[in-house]
Amino acid sequence: MRRKAAALAVGALFMAPAAHAQIVFGNPQLGTLQIYGKLYPQFAYGSSKDASQPGTSVSTLAATSGVLGGTAPIGTPGSRRAIDVQNSYIGFRGERDITNYRLKFIWQLEQGVNFDTGDATWSNRNSFLGVRSGWGTVKLGNMDTIYKEYGDTLQIFGISSGNFVSASNMLSHIGIGNNNSARFHERKANSLQYETPTFAGFTAGYQYSPDEARDTNNTAAAPCATGPGAGNCGRDASLHSYGVKWDSEKIYASIHQEVHNDFFGGSNNVVAALSNAGQQGAHSQDIGTRFSAEWRYIQDQRVTLDIARLKYREHGQAAGVHFESYDHTNWAIGWDAGFGGPWRFAAQYIRGGEGSCQLTAGAACSTTGLKSYQVSAGVRYRFDRQTFVYLIGAKVNNGPSARYDNWAASSPARGADILQTALGLSYSF
Repeated sequence: MRRKAAALAVGALFMAPAAHAQIVFGNPQLGTLQIYGKLYPQFAYGSSKDASQPGTSVSTLAATSGVLGGTAPIGTPGSRRAIDVQNSYIGFRGERDITNYRLKFIWQLEQGVNFDTGDATWSNRNSFLGVRSGWGTVKLGNMDTIYKEYGDTLQIFGISSGNFVSASNMLSHIGIGNNNSARFHERKANSLQYETPTFAGFTAGYQYSPDEARDTNNTAAAPCATGPGAGNCGRDASLHSYGVKWDSEKIYASIHQEVHNDFFGGSNNVVAALSNAGQQGAHSQDIGTRFSAEWRYIQDQRVTLDIARLKYREHGQAAGVHFESYDHTNWAIGWDAGFGGPWRFAAQYIRGGEGSCQLTAGAACSTTGLKSYQVSAGVRYRFDRQTFVYLIGAKVNNGPSARYDNWAASSPARGADILQTALGLSYSF
């Protein structure tokens, strides 16, 4: 039997669809092993300028007085030239059919490969073990949330992940600061995910990530730790993500929502004097709700739309004036088109809304200067199914109070505009 199994495995070596060119060993009955990946290094140039200066009128979430303090001019990072590999990755996955039980076990281990610097972390990208049946698919591991999977379908040329052209830097963020505790559209560790079978084009999904470090005895003393896994002051930094999508030949549409408990996305981004993050008894709930759509109006051309309503709520604050809530709506429209040859073009406009806010103790709250926008565009020339070169560019125009950030090397100042371009090469296997 061992010889027969070995012969079957050898016979299946390198048997993979030519369109994807992955390397596959084995077969579904014995179990398969597939090797795949994507490398997209690029030479990039970026600059930042026009930061808000002392005396500028800003939101009270950025300065409680409504005016930036200080007297010294605020500088911006110098121009940047770099070789970046973005979220290049290599992965291993497989499956095994358990025909007697009508089950299929699936697994994946995926990691970024920072081959420009030589460092990487095992399984730091989508990695899981799961089981699929007629009732749907269950996975446990470190995975993109349903909110991320179902939304922002443009993903310019498939190289926007980790790149400055990614819409999520503005579409899914708070804009007051750049602390990622406020950002949706993320991968979440320690997750349980369920997705239904597809019926008449409809699929639904749900994902839960508990706070494994939760202090259920509420024994921690102030100041409290914050964010996922902080586990202090009786906090429960858990995540729920769920949504429904519909996909047909011409149209894609989805509605999805994500809830962050005790992440303190608001307090971690507003001016320190308003923060509740270290307060005993304080809690937060941040909710992102997004509608995403795609219209494939002719073959190989499409228009995309995303509308995201982000709400940040906190309660249990100490006496005095502190952050209570901030709501804003962001949106994006994109275009992606090929014309029957090796060339492809894409563009996207993202708008960060100004929104509204509340402070405790009846204090006045202004969101002046938080309105911002990002424009991204690119062109690609494909040599074959796996390889292409690309040229991309993006500009972030931050309002005087805003701090949207797609800058990889450092943290631009409040109100600073960011301009970046890159020439890159992408290879998939």
